[in-house]
Amino acid sequence: MPRSSLFLLPTLLAAVALPAAPALAGEEDDSPSARLRATQGCVSGDRAKAVVTGDQIDAVGFYVDGAHIRTLVAPDADGRYRITMDCGDLSVGAHRARAVVWFAEGSTPARQTLRFQFTRPRQTAPRFAG
Repeated sequence: MPRSSLFLLPTLLAAVALPAAPALAGEEDDSPSARLRATQGCVSGDRAKAVVTGDQIDAVGFYVDGAHIRTLVAPDADGRYRITMDCGDLSVGAHRARAVVWFAEGSTPARQTLRFQFTRPRQTAPRFAG
């Protein structure tokens, strides 16, 4: 290997080994964001829950099977937009749901749709196996 190549090798390795910094120190990412957490199974006598958290949220609308359930314009004391539903109100089977999140005016994107599903299983009578 020529001498000039050996001289550049440590510089090249240092450039390859250093990861790119996500942001400069003191810089904040001010883009809007939303995250969803929801229960999957829904047993009669129980409650289905969906919670949206994030930054720069103005309102969250919840829909189940295309029907508007509720729109929340303010978070709870924990900063969450939360909805609960009585599982007994849902028919047996899978139910498509979505949370439409509207962000603060001037934000990009202006809104985001988070999709999820509740499934109410068919209840069967317990069998005696003895």
